[in-house]
Amino acid sequence: MILYLLSEIQESILGGDFISLTGIIIKGRYCIINQIGKGGEGALYLAKDLELGIYRAVKELPLTKKREAKLLRLLDHPFLPGMIDYAERGEYCYLVMEYIQGKSLGEYLKKGRQFTPEEILRIGNRVLQILIYLHARKPAVYYGDLKPDNLMMNEEGEVYLVDFGSAVLGYERQGFDCTGTIGYAAPEQYQGKISFSSDIYALGKTLENLCGKKKLRYFILYPGLGLFIRKCCCGREDKRWRTAKEASEAFAGIHPVSLRFKNALIPAALIFLAAMAARGGSQTEEKKLPPFDSALSGVTAWYYSMPYRSGGTGISEELAFLMEEALQRLAKQYTDREDQILLLLARNSELKGDEAKAEMYYRECKEEAEALSAYGLFLIRQGRVEESRDIYEACLEENGEEVPEAYTMKMWREKLEIEEKKGNR
Repeated sequence: MILYLLSEIQESILGGDFISLTGIIIKGRYCIINQIGKGGEGALYLAKDLELGIYRAVKELPLTKKREAKLLRLLDHPFLPGMIDYAERGEYCYLVMEYIQGKSLGEYLKKGRQFTPEEILRIGNRVLQILIYLHARKPAVYYGDLKPDNLMMNEEGEVYLVDFGSAVLGYERQGFDCTGTIGYAAPEQYQGKISFSSDIYALGKTLENLCGKKKLRYFILYPGLGLFIRKCCCGREDKRWRTAKEASEAFAGIHPVSLRFKNALIPAALIFLAAMAARGGSQTEEKKLPPFDSALSGVTAWYYSMPYRSGGTGISEELAFLMEEALQRLAKQYTDREDQILLLLARNSELKGDEAKAEMYYRECKEEAEALSAYGLFLIRQGRVEESRDIYEACLEENGEEVPEAYTMKMWREKLEIEEKKGNR
């Protein structure tokens, strides 16, 4: 069986080909049987301990990533994979760990498994106990990438936290890059920050995803679960649970609604939600919109995610689609910021490599200096210098001395001058 799966995003963006080690004996003791996992940094193998006759998991990493081995040596918890041995061979190091026979919760979700509220509560409690242990270490350990793919369930239903490739020690957190996974990572991680509450945020997102399509029903039957997840997933750090211990105490108080209220509660809740949907976004909702800058930073933070940074000059299809969808939602909510959002949509399409769509968004902007400048610079990047020059001259002719000397206008003029010098050579 598979020990665990690395995220699909990491597979597609960072994945590479690794030399099969099948048949190789590490340290004269651990015989590699077959590869059971692969990620961007290395591969995971099933091995047999020739001395004890039992199976082990062997993780292959570049020597530059061996800090994970140093970290695992500091940990000793019954629901963390224990590190048994360590070896180096060429440019790689090998972490020999306990073999947990089972599947990741992410794999179960992909296969359509529906977890019951009781299972979700049991998983949540287990993860919180692990986080309490990690956060209480000296130095503290911030896990950094909590998600269903990194939670293993064995055949007895016990849950383990695996893959410490993104974990950060307390003294490292100011200068260490730990972005996590889109959809689970806390907003502050995209800004190069991490704290105890960052792991709490990821726990909330994990539990929410485990609820699946029955999320609404579960939250009605277990109101405390919905409130707990909501607080975990708050964008502001100071609004979440401050520590795993504090979160654990609140989590222990989650109980189902009384049976005598259940039959009345479900229909009442459904009627209320249907009525709210029928109203189609009320004025009250609009009043509760967060400031535009806050809403925008929550979206643009995705650009600082691992897939984008690792993807070179472009961005992944998935990330580009998510960005476009999110920006279009903002455009409907913040109608007074249309041009600003259109420019971001245009740039997103350009980064994706869809020049036609990028031009469409640029052209939809109002003919103001900033928008025109952005479009003019886009044309230069596309090699359409003459078109860009014509628009620039038309702008000057129409506005004369009233053209604002914005930074983008100056940049546009400078780029045109550079292109003109190139043409005269």
